[in-house]
Amino acid sequence: MRMNTRCCALLFAVLGLSACAEVNLDKAAGAAAGCEDPSEDNLIPQAPMLPGRSCMACHRQGGQASGAVWTASGTVYGSGSSACNSGGLEGVKVELADENRKILITLYTNRAGNFFTAEPLQYQKLIARVSKDGKIKEMSSPVPSGDCASCHNPTGPAGARIYLN
Repeated sequence: MRMNTRCCALLFAVLGLSACAEVNLDKAAGAAAGCEDPSEDNLIPQAPMLPGRSCMACHRQGGQASGAVWTASGTVYGSGSSACNSGGLEGVKVELADENRKILITLYTNRAGNFFTAEPLQYQKLIARVSKDGKIKEMSSPVPSGDCASCHNPTGPAGARIYLN
């Protein structure tokens, strides 16, 4: 079964579940991903939490949010601002493909610009394409991980966040 961001948030809310036992970025190596301090709203365990951070630092087996292990996640922004807490784009289509560009899953960003999935994804290398309102950006080369913020941060190998401007 494939869960999108809205489904997952609704499921957690309806069942009274929280994917997070705690929200402590200091205990998750690499989670901050060069972001400013989160606002109080960013710390509430729900789908729009902590935009720009490395979700998979916590959403992994043994992590703070091991109740919801993601296989891919990230945040899409509208402009080149360095802030993480604002500027995320809602409704961006995120296509994750294997190294042969076969689409594995299509996701959409939530109101914070976040996208994520727990769907098992079979790939050796992953390519992402983001699009909205006729604007399209695609990765030029495949990567071995769905942890987008681990590369897409100011000091990461991509050198910047994911911007669709």
